[in-house]
Amino acid sequence: MSQIATVLISFSVIPILGRKKIKLSYVLLISAGVLGLLSGIGIKGVFDSVLNVFIKTSSIEVLLTIMMVSILGGIMKHYKILDKIVENILILIPNKKMILMILPALIGILTIPGGALLSAPFIYDLGEEMNIPPRRRAVINLVFRHIAMLLMPYSTGLLLIAATIPNLNMMKIISNNLLFVVPVILVGYLMFIRNIKSEKNDDTSKRTKKNVYNLTILTLPIYICVIINIVTGLPLYMTMIISILAVYFLSNKIDFVKTTIKSISWQTIIMVIAILIMKEIILKMDDLLLIFNNLIKESTNILSILFVLFIASVFFGFITGNQTTSLAIMLPMVSQLQISEEIMYIYVYFTFTSAFFGYFFSPLHLCQAFTVQRMNISTLDLYKEYKYYILFMIIILFVSVCLIIAI
Repeated sequence: MSQIATVLISFSVIPILGRKKIKLSYVLLISAGVLGLLSGIGIKGVFDSVLNVFIKTSSIEVLLTIMMVSILGGIMKHYKILDKIVENILILIPNKKMILMILPALIGILTIPGGALLSAPFIYDLGEEMNIPPRRRAVINLVFRHIAMLLMPYSTGLLLIAATIPNLNMMKIISNNLLFVVPVILVGYLMFIRNIKSEKNDDTSKRTKKNVYNLTILTLPIYICVIINIVTGLPLYMTMIISILAVYFLSNKIDFVKTTIKSISWQTIIMVIAILIMKEIILKMDDLLLIFNNLIKESTNILSILFVLFIASVFFGFITGNQTTSLAIMLPMVSQLQISEEIMYIYVYFTFTSAFFGYFFSPLHLCQAFTVQRMNISTLDLYKEYKYYILFMIIILFVSVCLIIAI
């Protein structure tokens, strides 16, 4: 239990220091330091955790990908490509409230860690035009940014399910996820977008095939890296070089190299390093992992197992800021249960969505950290805006699993 207390203490540092207007990257580094000191894994364990961030291939790829994302977002904004994308979307979809939902969801199709770094500038600028408070903009960006990862077959979480329990049908898992996604979108719209005042442009005369063509070309830097990644299997940080070259040809090319270098967000990179260090430390806290493993083994009925799955999946998603990490811990435990295939689908669905819930609201969630930074608000401001949404998500989660059981 002492390791659970350690995690809670280290996490409490984040909102406290956030009030002092200290940069989030430094707050997370301090939180990582507190976690390391109190974790009980020893100096060597902490040292190894830090070292792993810089020698593990997966961590290096995340850092390089985040660096490339910050460059891509920076140069697309500098050369007004983001503005042109919005202009064309506004012509094709004149309702700005719809665009607030569509843009983050569109960029969410990218399987890029912290992809909100790309969508946040869109929502920030649209929010300025529509007089939306910054913390409301932040929530809109995050809510609609993450729809794709629950439904796209190539999302990391769904691929992990396929690798851990290969006999399950991926399409059935995705169809189950729709019972969670559809109400989440509806509640997100009703709570954060419906009451926004926005003028609707009903003039359809400007909508032409040229706008569709322009939008396809202007968004090329966003999706070309994903296409190449899927086709070739090359890491995203490599394929994003093509995206940056695409921006070069779309731009006026003035001071391109200088602008590219300036677009590297070192604060963002420090933030990611701190988050990765915390994740490595937590994964070395064996007593913490053992508690939940034993709870699942001792559970005797479906309700008690669902309760443990919820607590454990949310907990690991929250403390690591990573759905995949939570699933990597939980799915092997679930796969060992002696249950029918139909019950397995229920447990996998509930584990997946619970892990998503914990990850989504975690202060270590990269997209949340980037969005908070871009909107210039505190983590506490964001949670104040979220307070009722969190409750609705819990209700949706439990009602949806009851529907799946009933069906």
